[in-house]
Amino acid sequence: MFGRKKKPGPAAAQTTTLVSGSYDGTALQDQVPARLRVGAVTSPSQPRTGDAALVSGLLLGPFQVMLVQATVALPPADWPEPGTELPAAVDPSNPMRFAVVWSTGPDHTGGARPDPAQWDQHELLGWDDGPGGEHTRAITGWLAANGFMPGDFGPALAQLSPALAGQLAVACAQYATVIAGRDSVALMRTGQPVQGTVAAVRQLPIPAEMLPSPQACMAFLTLDVTPPAGPRYRTTIRFGFRSPERFAALATAGTQLPLRADPADPRRVTIDLPALGIVPG
Repeated sequence: MFGRKKKPGPAAAQTTTLVSGSYDGTALQDQVPARLRVGAVTSPSQPRTGDAALVSGLLLGPFQVMLVQATVALPPADWPEPGTELPAAVDPSNPMRFAVVWSTGPDHTGGARPDPAQWDQHELLGWDDGPGGEHTRAITGWLAANGFMPGDFGPALAQLSPALAGQLAVACAQYATVIAGRDSVALMRTGQPVQGTVAAVRQLPIPAEMLPSPQACMAFLTLDVTPPAGPRYRTTIRFGFRSPERFAALATAGTQLPLRADPADPRRVTIDLPALGIVPG
């Protein structure tokens, strides 16, 4: 329900797949240090000469967090596991120009590391779903399981692939009700008052770059909801907390909370912060 303000991306950011050049861990003068949090690694949809990995993940640094994809020359033994963070260097004027240290394992080339630029970049532009859509299922599943929702990336997902936001929303529905932060705040004013009890909590690995302060966090809250009429029901939402104290006060199993529910979809609920004397952020 909160996030840093997003700046418009540069026009060049519409180049959605970049073949990252080799990188030795030292940023050049016009680059800034960054990191790539890997989300999915599969084979590319089109066979390549030599070893190839299709990698998607979150590019993190002093710029808007971006979902990126790259095809790299990398032996299967060196494919990074989802969740791994790899050192990177980024041109801050166009974060799609990035380079990553793809492997710290043994050198499989008998000499210098493979240079992914051996492939023609132009033939790799555009989102690659992977064989039979395998890659897109993997990255949207990983994002959803880790608490990321379509609204976190704004219009950038549509620039990557027009269908990506919808596919991510479907994946998210397996874990929580998808509700944008601004809709959550509006629901605090217009929703039906109901009571809830926190049944379970799972803090989410949302990068600090996507939070308003180092003290903030996000979590999945599973709530048992008691409406004014009708049976009790359970729903899970994602909710942001501005401090560890706020998190402890509101996100502890057994805590009773005032909620607001969407009459059109009772599973869309939010904590009624004004009822608790808290100004929504």
